[in-house]
Amino acid sequence: MNRIILGALLFWTTTLWAESPLSSKMETYLVAEKNGQEVVTVTDEASPGDVVEYRLIYTNNAEQPLSGLEITGPIPANTAYLKDSAATDVDAAFMVSIDDGSSFEAEPVTRTLTGPDGQTQNVIVPPSDYTQLRWVPENGIQPGQVLEYRYRVKVQ
Repeated sequence: MNRIILGALLFWTTTLWAESPLSSKMETYLVAEKNGQEVVTVTDEASPGDVVEYRLIYTNNAEQPLSGLEITGPIPANTAYLKDSAATDVDAAFMVSIDDGSSFEAEPVTRTLTGPDGQTQNVIVPPSDYTQLRWVPENGIQPGQVLEYRYRVKVQ
């Protein structure tokens, strides 16, 4: 059975020094159904067909508010973002990338395609083509405040 080790996928996540005013961590959960109910359990590996929830958690360790945050989450290779699964309790602009983070834009992401007959049409890029997600909180993070951002992917 092909299993993906999620810890390796998280390696590139921003690492902040202990004395930093902002600390961050990324948690991974396996999402399953048991007896008709959704069950979410901590995991570090997943198999094709599994749904994984990522939780990006940021804490302000400073004595003053911090602003200018951009929270970016990866959509690892061999996974696909699950539409409308991004969530946070914070007022934030939500954007996605389809080019490995070179650019971000609001949903729905559209592109103009030219057909073999030379006709052009706008098409919506499917969420499965997203490569990264980004939230830009409208307000700063207050001293001691913890912010959480969540999203789900399906392992292919």
